[in-house]
Amino acid sequence: MSGASRRPVRHDGETRLPRLTTVVASLAIGVLLYFSLVAGIDGQRTLAAIQRMDPAGWLGIFGLSLANYGLRFVRWHGYMRWLGHRVPLVRHLLVYLAGFALTTTPGKAGEGVRAVYLARRRIPYAHSVAAMFAERLLDLLAIIALSCLAILSFSGYAVWVIAPLAVIAGLLAAMHNRRLLKYVQRRVEGADGMIAGVAHVFVHAWERAFVLLSWRPLIGGFLIGCLAWAAEGVALYLIADRLDISLGVTMAVGIYATSMLIGALSFVPGGLGSTEAAMTILLKLTGIASTAALTVVLIARLATLWFAVLLGLCCLVALEIEHRWLPAHGRPST
Repeated sequence: MSGASRRPVRHDGETRLPRLTTVVASLAIGVLLYFSLVAGIDGQRTLAAIQRMDPAGWLGIFGLSLANYGLRFVRWHGYMRWLGHRVPLVRHLLVYLAGFALTTTPGKAGEGVRAVYLARRRIPYAHSVAAMFAERLLDLLAIIALSCLAILSFSGYAVWVIAPLAVIAGLLAAMHNRRLLKYVQRRVEGADGMIAGVAHVFVHAWERAFVLLSWRPLIGGFLIGCLAWAAEGVALYLIADRLDISLGVTMAVGIYATSMLIGALSFVPGGLGSTEAAMTILLKLTGIASTAALTVVLIARLATLWFAVLLGLCCLVALEIEHRWLPAHGRPST
């Protein structure tokens, strides 16, 4: 359709929605990767394992994924209210989920989508960036904390969780410290070079997000992040259980979190490839056979990453249909 390929309207001269070709290309690459992976390991065996998942199992897995998205949205919605914005709940949920459609695109384009739609409701980009920074920071700390559960699952290694938990506590305290922020600002002011440029971006985002880093939203956001990502780990456990594979809940949550952390550190969009590889290796270390581990991983990513992408794409299409084709008087007031 010609209307579907038109460029998005640019409202403030700053940001555009990604082109449709970018979305399609990124999704096509991801789907091709997964088809290649399935064909390479044992497509028939993987398909048979997927078919072994009964409806109750699928409902449980997708329900846990929805719990993850729902908890993270509650936090995001709370951030917007904390910043003084009142966005209708259902519309705000559509905007938030629409960001998932571009999870596999470079440059965190999904976050840009949210900023564009919120800007149409007169919410400054600075506030969207602040919420994005706080959300990404607390997600990272929550995932690091949950990854410690994998260490706790092995006897004799409990002492090794003290260091990462101490680092998390230190970072939470540091992000709340305005004097430290001012000190870092003075240190990076006027500095040159690539590292200095990254530091400037980080400090600028930290300054914008400072109102969200007071103790109440900081601790609340961290705890919500822990619950949200733990739900995805429980989904990994449920998949293994339905396939008669022995895997403890604590270990499953720890493995999922560690894999997500490795995927994030790889800087590959959506953690494609790196997350799957890490999760497979960690599952194998628990004694699960290679093919069984890969099957569990593929189903887990189908029910988490690709379910999120599909859900986000539906919300993105719904928002764009409303914006492009409904008459102006039929759109929500801003």
